[in-house]
Amino acid sequence: MRAGIRMGLCFALLAGGSALADDLEARGSRYVEWRGPYFLLGLGAEGYTGKLAPSLNPGLSYEAIIGYRASEILGVEAGYSGGVNDLDPGSGSGVGGPDIIRNGAQAAINVGFIPHARLQPYALAGIGIERYSVRTGVSVRFFDDTGGYVPVGLGLRYKLNQSLSAEARATYSALFSQDFAPVTNEDVLDGRYQGLLQLGGTF
Repeated sequence: MRAGIRMGLCFALLAGGSALADDLEARGSRYVEWRGPYFLLGLGAEGYTGKLAPSLNPGLSYEAIIGYRASEILGVEAGYSGGVNDLDPGSGSGVGGPDIIRNGAQAAINVGFIPHARLQPYALAGIGIERYSVRTGVSVRFFDDTGGYVPVGLGLRYKLNQSLSAEARATYSALFSQDFAPVTNEDVLDGRYQGLLQLGGTF
């Protein structure tokens, strides 16, 4: 009887140890944790839509973000967003260098769709404010201006390891006003699209 009990205990310990080892191995290779504070640095391109598109050529875009994911699904972030664009030759002076420089700050909420997955799609929406600086003498039709915008977008993030991640993000920003540009009868189609590749990690 005692021999049977001892054998049963040994079997239980071995089974439990094997299950724990399997769980640790799974967590090390496939299980990921998206919760906690994070940062992202991004580089890509942006352009304009609607009545703004004929006058502004697509240009370089860049972004720096800090955020916090309270759960595997929900996160909040704040960051800097910038971009440079050239005016279409018919709208500007044709001198080299960026004609319009954009600098802004934004806050957003993002929602992930697959918790604990190494590859996770997500959606985001937020609000921001930005400053357009037009190079002196480049055009008499464009002006320095400050305005707001509402970014919405989709992204895909991938855990390189437990600390580092890479992301691809595409957003569309509806502009509150386009007073920096010669646009009348503004509508929601007069906006900005942006595509970024980002690298970052947790801290």
